[in-house]
Amino acid sequence: MFLFKKRIKEIFEPFNGVPMILSAQNVNYFGQESKGLGQVRGNGSLILTDSELYFEMWAPKRVLRIPTHMIKSVENPAPKWHLKKSMGRPLLKIYFTNDQGLEDSAAWLVPHLENWIQKLLSLISF
Repeated sequence: MFLFKKRIKEIFEPFNGVPMILSAQNVNYFGQESKGLGQVRGNGSLILTDSELYFEMWAPKRVLRIPTHMIKSVENPAPKWHLKKSMGRPLLKIYFTNDQGLEDSAAWLVPHLENWIQKLLSLISF
């Protein structure tokens, strides 16, 4: 993780002064359903604010921004698989409407999973 300290700082820098509900410096991304099975799983940082769920992979640099009003649901109980990939542990899996107006999903292995699920559920239930 030492090698990615600079990347983590770069990712969090635009959020200085922005109230974060939750954040995790090191999560494992399992991909976005609409992008298909060929995606590479990778580590990155995940940030939840009132207005968006933001993920940025460390390398290669990939960004996924999901406005909170586009999040439709959070799978609960949490699945252990997404896009035929698993690490044998429950994942944070969300369903949302993507930029093309289509239903989509994405999943991450996150620390404190239940906290992420509860915060997201409370945010989208308004």
